[in-house]
Amino acid sequence: MPLYQRTYSWKRDQLSQLWSDITELLDSDSDDGHFLGSIVIAPSPNGTASGIQSWLVVDGQQRITTLSVLLCALRDYCHDSFPQLERKIDVHYLKNEFSQSPERYTLLPTQADRQAWIALLEKSPTAGGEDAIGNAYRFFRGRLEHLLTTDGEPSESAVQKIEQLVVSRLSFVLIAAQVGDNVYRIFESLNNTGLKLTQADLLRNYIFMRLPTIAQRVYEQQWLPIQTQLNNQQLVDLIWLDLVLKKKRATQHSLYREQQKYLDLLGSEEEVEEWVAGLHRMALIFKRILVPESESDPKIREALDRLHRWRATVVYPITLRTLLSYEEGDLDSQEVSDILRVVESYLVRQMVVGVGRAGNNVMLSDLVASLDGETPSVKTVTRILTRQRGRFPTDDAVRSAMLEQPFYWRGKEWQKHFVLRCLEEGIGRTEKLDFAASDLTIEHVLPQTLTKEWRQVLESDLDEDTSIEELHERVVHTIGNLTLSAYNGKLSNKSFEDKKQILAESGLSMNLRIAREPRWGVSEIHQRSEELADLAVKIWPGPDDSIPLEPQSPKLAAVRQVLSEIPSGRWTNYLAVAQVAGTHRRTVSKWLVEYPLPNRHRVLRSDGSIPATLSLGIESPVEQIQLLEAEGVGFGVNGRAGKKFHFGLTDLARIVEGGSGSSL
Repeated sequence: MPLYQRTYSWKRDQLSQLWSDITELLDSDSDDGHFLGSIVIAPSPNGTASGIQSWLVVDGQQRITTLSVLLCALRDYCHDSFPQLERKIDVHYLKNEFSQSPERYTLLPTQADRQAWIALLEKSPTAGGEDAIGNAYRFFRGRLEHLLTTDGEPSESAVQKIEQLVVSRLSFVLIAAQVGDNVYRIFESLNNTGLKLTQADLLRNYIFMRLPTIAQRVYEQQWLPIQTQLNNQQLVDLIWLDLVLKKKRATQHSLYREQQKYLDLLGSEEEVEEWVAGLHRMALIFKRILVPESESDPKIREALDRLHRWRATVVYPITLRTLLSYEEGDLDSQEVSDILRVVESYLVRQMVVGVGRAGNNVMLSDLVASLDGETPSVKTVTRILTRQRGRFPTDDAVRSAMLEQPFYWRGKEWQKHFVLRCLEEGIGRTEKLDFAASDLTIEHVLPQTLTKEWRQVLESDLDEDTSIEELHERVVHTIGNLTLSAYNGKLSNKSFEDKKQILAESGLSMNLRIAREPRWGVSEIHQRSEELADLAVKIWPGPDDSIPLEPQSPKLAAVRQVLSEIPSGRWTNYLAVAQVAGTHRRTVSKWLVEYPLPNRHRVLRSDGSIPATLSLGIESPVEQIQLLEAEGVGFGVNGRAGKKFHFGLTDLARIVEGGSGSSL
């Protein structure tokens, strides 16, 4: 990468989008690839000592670097189980085995990123830190652990499938300039010649090419009303939905090709016109999904509004399929509402328990295909979702999560707000509150930062094996300690007596309930969590208990992903891992001894001391300290890791949920 290139800058949003595209290709039955755009390269003016042709990347460095980091993460995933595949990836894609530095590396990022990249390639103890390259590496390690190890032992065929996908099904247009070419002018012409054509633009052009004699009529009566109803991205979504309802899979980048294949089967202009007319009817229904207040039936409007507030675009296929059945007279409004509530429940329960978001796009698309032409019903949709590899959390799983897990770090901000609002509405008060105008935010009753008064409250709940800090961390982010309030700034770290006075004046039932308590400690938080859990399983119906679940270990997979996200030069503790992964501290300790989990040497006791029971493969406390010191973790004379290197619950939760974590 030339020195004038910007540093590597892809964040979690871009990485997540690429990973989503990759997993869609993995689940696809076709051999279609995924187009990643154009790359411009130019011959390097500096030759190499070994005679290897060297190129400067003028455009495309972010994508090339990201895919190289992904291959590096895949290589390291293979280390324990598939050494031959590990070596193949290393020598085929990442290194020129018989050359010396810098020609030894097939990719050399800009100087600012070079040290972090070489540390990854050479498996340095400092690899995978908190720089941009390290963040991308840890992101992919976590996703690979979750994807490839969810159902038990890793599969070599699954790893090979990902490797082949990355190197052969992700494609570019390569523009190789010659010596003397103005590569910057080429770059400028590629990027500054106007707006990029969308898949919808390409399809529109093809449709009207197929309508030489009736194009004007079809445009005015069918296509123009569609474009009036929907913006460009919504039109692309509609074209995708049309394919989903035809039981065809397509990525956002292959919509035009798939629709073209279908339209090529239509022989006459009249058949093409009929297809466009069907797309128009579908657009009118899709608009009601996008804008729930435009739905005339109150029951359906409420169900659509709830999904809209959840921002659940992944439910478009089943929602559209259900509304089409309603329009055809096969369902009444109550049946539509009940079906959409099941889908909402599926998503809410997953968020509460902290499982399943990966693959939901494919799963909910498959839900429509799984109907196999049958009219949707509550029973059928529940049965299909229950069979999705145990992704539909049970009542027991929801109760356990609400009692023990850090709800505050689950999902997106609006989703947590949604759950708390629904719980408030579910209490059943006759007084209605205008939530949209209330500017409510999420408040911790027991504050996130302990004051002297609050420490005294927790002291009475201590047992001999737990510190105040551990006790606080265990309960502060659970749902029993959270509420909605318009007075977040006023409440802050005030004592419970002061907070009670403010909460007692609230218009929310949940706040009046808290204000009736004489104190607010662990038992009170636990009791409220139980009450909210009982309410949650009533509001959001669960899976079909008559369907046996496949044996699996989703929580072990979650622990693997969490551990993969711990940066080099940091350590964490058992409780933080357990809470983010949705399991128990003792279970994490047991698994660290039983399984070769990633970064297991970075898990210590809460005070930074080496655990009495060492993780698998670590022979002595001295060895564990040496491993951490090599990565940059400092230890005091008391043998404990420094607090400033601690990667706690908040840091882990932010990274796993898509945030950026903390920094030293």
